[in-house]
Amino acid sequence: MKRMISICALAAFIVSCAQQPSKTEMKAQQLIDSLVVQIKPLVKESNLAYWNATATGEDQYYDKYAQLDMELTKIYSNPDTYKQLKTFKEARIKNPEIARQIEVLYSSFLANQTDPDLLNKITKLSTEVEQRFNTFRGTIDGKKVSGNDIKEILSTSTDQVLRRKAWEASKQVAPLVKDDFLTLVKLRNESARAVGFKNFYEMQLIVGEQDPSEIKRIFDELDEQTRQPFIDIKKEIDRALAKRFGISVEDLRPWHYSDPFFQEAPVITDVNLDQYYQDKDVVEIARQFYHGIGIDVDRILANSDLYEREGKYPHAYCTDIDHEGDVRVMMNVKPTEAWMSTTLHELGHAVYDLKQDYSAPYLLRGPAHSFTTEAVAIFFERLSKNPNWMQKALNLNDKQKKQITDLTDKTMRMEKLIFARWSLVMLNFERELYANPDQDLNKLWWDMVEKYQMIRRPENRDLPDYAAKIHICLYPVYYHNYQLGGLLEAQFRHAIAVSQGLDNVKEIRYMDNPEIGRYFINNVFLPGNRYRWDEMIIRATGEKLTAKYFVSQL
Repeated sequence: MKRMISICALAAFIVSCAQQPSKTEMKAQQLIDSLVVQIKPLVKESNLAYWNATATGEDQYYDKYAQLDMELTKIYSNPDTYKQLKTFKEARIKNPEIARQIEVLYSSFLANQTDPDLLNKITKLSTEVEQRFNTFRGTIDGKKVSGNDIKEILSTSTDQVLRRKAWEASKQVAPLVKDDFLTLVKLRNESARAVGFKNFYEMQLIVGEQDPSEIKRIFDELDEQTRQPFIDIKKEIDRALAKRFGISVEDLRPWHYSDPFFQEAPVITDVNLDQYYQDKDVVEIARQFYHGIGIDVDRILANSDLYEREGKYPHAYCTDIDHEGDVRVMMNVKPTEAWMSTTLHELGHAVYDLKQDYSAPYLLRGPAHSFTTEAVAIFFERLSKNPNWMQKALNLNDKQKKQITDLTDKTMRMEKLIFARWSLVMLNFERELYANPDQDLNKLWWDMVEKYQMIRRPENRDLPDYAAKIHICLYPVYYHNYQLGGLLEAQFRHAIAVSQGLDNVKEIRYMDNPEIGRYFINNVFLPGNRYRWDEMIIRATGEKLTAKYFVSQL
């Protein structure tokens, strides 16, 4: 009996020892805790300052945002802390939660192990350029126009002179930011080389847990698989546009398309989806939709800034202010299909943030990667062109649904192909930009546009049109994540169809289907950043990230 008690006691002792954190783990946790205490309030203040800056355009908020960003940079650039993190990372800590937090912190610190003055210079200059972008309005014949005004002209006008002026207005910000942007490129490269990377492009991918050679492989494959389908559909687009404007296909130029960068499908038929949204409250439609899948977005919308006004940020974004439930979206909503899509998109980001696991460690809350939140946002944005969803959301009759079904199928195929080719421009331009910022970038930009988008450059134009794209200037080496999100979105859609016993993704019911919300909450939102993005995808879909579902769903 005593022997049995001894054996049981020994077993209990062994289990107890196995569950006790090691000294290394305890020290690692102490470091994590000390850093979170510093980082957490600054992140909240920084996010609030940025929110106020973009809502008002006022200098005081941009200055505060820059100052807070520099304070965060000061923490992340501490060499002694970095050495401790490196030691813990190499210690192969067994506790997965502690190990993952160390991994997350290490990546953040690695990118900042350079001269603090250099990092502050980058932050200050980036903020100045961002303010110029956010408050700038182009002009047509001396009259200020918003981004919405330009898109309206490019979507509806047949006046070719006006279209060209609108397209040129969309590029007028470029000369105002070009010099500072190129300075930023060189400063970013300098900071990357200081920590052992070839350039900033390579560093951004690696600290973002992406392998540069793997990213190149994926996008080379995407180029190959989408080239011929894109050629075929662009011929159809070009014939329709040439007919619409009464010109030859050879005379088509960038301003004949409905988006300043040809990143969206142009209007090529008389059936314009805007007519179905023009009298609707797109925000309310989105609110009701998310409620129907089991996610209440009322609190998000109550804290958000939804409509256009002078001086306000002209685009759209979502922000998680504190990782504790204060999630907001900044938009400039109009009753159009594009803004229905954008509203669904931004709220897709928002529900990812809202439904995170608040019991998780602070550093492991939120998305597994920027492109995984893009995948969720894209999944929802595409519903604005889904005939089944539109019928339910807009109370369309069967005749109206039938009228738009063929159009929406074709439009969605066009959009996916057009955006895939546009993402190839962005990825390859940025790779070449950071490899050699002293080359002729005006020429490089149009070389990429002609190669991947097959749009003819305007004659005798030698201007920095690339610098009109805000992502290139301010969100560097990020844009490829939108397309990775497109690949993952298709994979999510396939996984949801399989989970519901459906043979075809077109059979998925979206409206008033809580199973959609449950799938994302349980498999994507709650896991947060506990796992690397590649492991999360396998857990959520049963396989590695692949392009096959994107291609098969075209």
